[in-house]
Parts: sequence; structure tokens; C-alpha cells
Amino acid sequence: MIAILVYTPLGTLFAPPNYMDTEELLNLREKVLQLEESASAQNLYIKNLRQLLSGEVIVDADSSVTQIHEDSIANIPRIEEDEQLRRTFDLDQQLEKVGSNQIANTAPSKPLNQLYLVPPITGSISMPFDPEKNHLGVDINAPPNTAIKSIMDGYIIFAGWTLETGNTIGIQHDNNLISFYKHNSSLLKSTGTYVKAGEAVAIIGNTGTLSSGPHLHFELWQSGKPVDPQNYINFE
Repeated sequence: MIAILVYTPLGTLFAPPNYMDTEELLNLREKVLQLEESASAQNLYIKNLRQLLSGEVIVDADSSVTQIHEDSIANIPRIEEDEQLRRTFDLDQQLEKVGSNQIANTAPSKPLNQLYLVPPITGSISMPFDPEKNHLGVDINAPPNTAIKSIMDGYIIFAGWTLETGNTIGIQHDNNLISFYKHNSSLLKSTGTYVKAGEAVAIIGNTGTLSSGPHLHFELWQSGKPVDPQNYINFE
């Protein structure tokens, strides 16, 4: 009987279970940890992007700065609760789409003064970068129907509407750089699209409660912090 079990295929029916060895278990554990880290990075990226879109500054934990709003306005009209919920839901959907496809670039950043940035439009600056007055970008006046251009190659990480900034485009570039183009009359690209430097992404406009006239509100962020676009781009 023993010989039958050992030396014939019948023995495989009674073979002891093939438990994974220690190395296999360690490899599986490492893969699980990598998946957890990837999910955490995605969630953090979505959280940071939401802060950027809402005008908050992403800061270190020991910073005393909590929130900076991009523009000031005396009265913001109230909208119906269901409309607000719908718009919030739409924003969440776009951010989830972004997070599932495009994680923020973690490669070492080059200094901005070593990069060539295409002017999104040319025109006169009506309001400069002034973080002390909670203005985290520059306002540029230009004729109606002017095309807004991407400053560098990159992926559209947000293309949609918000209450305060109207039709808004956000583009993720290399070097941990994000550019925002706000108050547009219309958007020419959708979330997830890859664009080249100088490619038209929107049309200048006057949308959103923080806009008081046709213009482009342009913001430039590097590693989660706003920088003065006029230091790196010639808008004239």
C-alpha cells in the first residue's frame, strides 16, 4: 500500500499541502506594501490637487499657514443645494480620474529659470502676483476670443467648472510644476489629454464669481507652492 502511494499518481491525491516558502511570503508582503504606498500617494495627490483648485496653499505640517484664498469678493451669490452637490460630485469624479491615471512627478526639479515657458497669452498685467493680498497668480488682459496656450508639454489634470474660478484648466508638467488657467469662456481640452507647449487649451473669458471682467487669471505652482509667473514668463 505504501509503495502504491509513493510510486504511482495516486500518491498525489494524498500529498501534503504545498505551503509557500518564506521567500514567497516575503515577496507577497512586499507587493502588498507597494500597493498600499501607491494608494496613499494617489490619495495625497488628489487631496493636494483639490487644495490647489480651491486656492489653498499646500504646506509642511509645522507651518502656521493654513489657507489662502486666491481673490477677495464682497458677496458670493448662493446657489441651490442640489446644484452645489452636483458640482462637487463632478469635481470629485474628475479628481478620481486624475488620481487613477496621473501621479505627481517625484523626479528632482530643475530651477524654473532653467526652463522655457511659453506665455499663455500676451497682454497687459492688470493685477500682479501678491500673496500678501491673497492673489496667487497674475491677471492678464487680452482681446475677446484670445486662445489660451499651455506653457509647457504636460497632461491636463483638471478641465471643468468651479463656482469661484469658472471654466478652469490645470496642467501637470515635468519638474513638479502645475499651471492653472482660470475664468475661461470655454475649454478646448478634457481631463487626461496630453498637450504640447504652445497648444491652445481654452478661450479667454469672464466666468466664475471671482472674475470682474474678461481676463486670464494664471497661476504657476511648483512642489505645491505658488510662484510669481512674471519672474519666469514675459507676458508682453
